Amino acid sequence: MSIKKSNINFITQGDITKVIFKLSIPLMISNLIKTLYTITDGVYVAQISSEDYAATSFIWPVLFLFIAVGLGVNVAATSLMSQRLGGRKLSECKDYATHTLFITAILGVVFSILGYFISPHIVRWMGAKGTFAQKSEMFLAINSLGLIFDIIFFGYQAILNSQGRTKSMTLISSISSVANVILDPFFIFDSVLGMPGLGMGLKGAAIATVISKVLLVVLSIGIVKKESEIEIDFKDFKFDMGIVKNIFSIAIPASLGTSGEAIGFTFLNGFIQSYGTTTLAAFSMGNRLSDLFNQSSMGVGMALTSIIGQNYGANKKERVKDIFKRANIIITFFSLFTAACLIIFKDPLLSIFIKDKSDVSLWTQASEYMYFTSVITFFMGYFAAITGFFQGIGQTRFTMFLALARLWIIRLPLIMILKYTTNLGSTGIWISMLVSNGLTVGYGFYKYHTKKQTL
Repeated sequence: MSIKKSNINFITQGDITKVIFKLSIPLMISNLIKTLYTITDGVYVAQISSEDYAATSFIWPVLFLFIAVGLGVNVAATSLMSQRLGGRKLSECKDYATHTLFITAILGVVFSILGYFISPHIVRWMGAKGTFAQKSEMFLAINSLGLIFDIIFFGYQAILNSQGRTKSMTLISSISSVANVILDPFFIFDSVLGMPGLGMGLKGAAIATVISKVLLVVLSIGIVKKESEIEIDFKDFKFDMGIVKNIFSIAIPASLGTSGEAIGFTFLNGFIQSYGTTTLAAFSMGNRLSDLFNQSSMGVGMALTSIIGQNYGANKKERVKDIFKRANIIITFFSLFTAACLIIFKDPLLSIFIKDKSDVSLWTQASEYMYFTSVITFFMGYFAAITGFFQGIGQTRFTMFLALARLWIIRLPLIMILKYTTNLGSTGIWISMLVSNGLTVGYGFYKYHTKKQTL
């Protein structure tokens, strides 16, 4: 094995605050860049029409349904490899890494083919009609072709994240996102800064996204070969069903949780769309803006999986508890800052998306939702920390339950109750978002305090 710098001693012995920030800051930057890309992409598409903009949000839960399975494998591989790294079992890590890449390649091919061919049926099943259905179908079909690169990337991401190599992930993700931002206007519009463009509209945005995903996979392969202390070598690869079972024992609950959320968000978007595309657009705008400011808290939660995993694998149970406590303190400060920004700069932020101030309904609904998101941001951060902790110790069944309960047991039923028993309108949706996040976080903390006694 080639000699490469290891993070194991730092993660399992270093100052907890420094460990959290060193691993989470690159993830924050990476997530921020991705979110800025999403916002920029949204601004580009919104200039075509509000219908095109709504179509991008409308089909996202369907894509996420496939991505969720890849994320489940990603979570499982990160947890299993990080625990073995903490226990200094590098040979086992190599076996898990090669099997992870094998699994993600197979899943990626299957999902791309399946997603492409079922796109027209799914879109119409969700209730889309007319030109909105045509645009949604086209956008979903093209993005489905990029699923193979999404899923394969998750395999390489797990290898790097399990080692705490979040700086490398930030670098390649940033390059891919910037490339997408540059390509988008040239594919969408007829001209860009005096230069000719392809003028493909929404279709161009989808194609540019797929191209950036290809770049992401190519870069991740190069980084793993250059930096990973877990060697990847398929020459002596021997399929081991035991390893596959271990991966899927954790991946399946994680995938069911995120897949269940994706299906739920499909219903949620379809339900919100019944209020009109204006409400759907307001919902999307509020989410994109809150996502932008929530990346600091999300970064901490994401980093916890590998941090908790390595320390748990090294049998440092008290340190695991201290890490979780410190992470939530950090998230609280981040959330206070986020809430202040969303309230103080609400109008300028919404103006990025809403060019026509005469659309009073859109402005009113989006503005109201921003106030709700300023409170929800706290729960989103704590939810990320709880998820990171339980994923780190391999308890994905509980994270599955939390994810499904938040959406299916609380949010969707509450939205329906408020719609048919009150005159709250879209406000009922915002209230349901707040309540569902608050209750699941409360239960998550309760289970953590129960679990920490038996770590």
